[in-house]
This record gives sequence, C-alpha cells and structure tokens, in this order.
Amino acid sequence: MHRTRKFAVLASGVALTGGLLAGSAGTAGAAQAAPAAAKDCPSGWFCVWSGKNYTGRMQKVAGTNKDLTKFVVFQGFKSWYNHGRSCDYRWYSRTNHRGETGVVSRGNKGTGNTVWYQKSNTWVNCR
Repeated sequence: MHRTRKFAVLASGVALTGGLLAGSAGTAGAAQAAPAAAKDCPSGWFCVWSGKNYTGRMQKVAGTNKDLTKFVVFQGFKSWYNHGRSCDYRWYSRTNHRGETGVVSRGNKGTGNTVWYQKSNTWVNCR
C-alpha cells in the first residue's frame, strides 16, 4: 500500500507540471502577437513601443493630450513613429504642455536602447 500511495503522489505531480508547461506555452504565443514593425502604427497616429525595433507593447495617440501618464508605455519606450497625416508631433517632458520639448516630424521614426518618456503632446506645423 505504501508503494501505491507514493506512485499516486508522483503521478499527480507530473500531471500538474504538464499543465503548467502547457499554460506557459499559450502565454508565450500571445506575447508574440504584439506589433513587430513601425508599419503597424495606424495612419494619423503617433505610436510608441516598449522595446527597440518596434517590439513589445505598442500605445498610440491621435490628438492633443495634456497628460500622457495614463498611458504606461509613454513612460518608458524605445521605439516611436509619427505616422501623422499632415502634422508634426510636439512632445513635452511634463504634463500640461510644460517642460522640455521637441518635435518629431511627420513620417519620422526611430528605435534604440535609450528609454524615452513623454508627459504631454500637441500637433504642430499642420499642412
């Protein structure tokens, strides 16, 4: 009887481990479905990706925003693309359009190891 109980415990441990491995495989598949190229940014939007080379989580904005801190990826991204239709994108280092600022021209994109953040934005130089 002692031998039977030991086998039952071992068998249930293997079944549990198998279930965890199957669950992990499903999660990995979902992570690969994230946008993987700048072309995934819709026309008319400014998009950022958490990883370099347009990988990881993507977030996008199309209008003027006084507070981008509600968008997690805008607080630490490595890739960006201004896919605006007719305007350049002006970013600010602080909320309410304050602090340091810069302009990303329409059609401009970039990626690298530097981690960037933005706290607010507007659209400028519209044609």
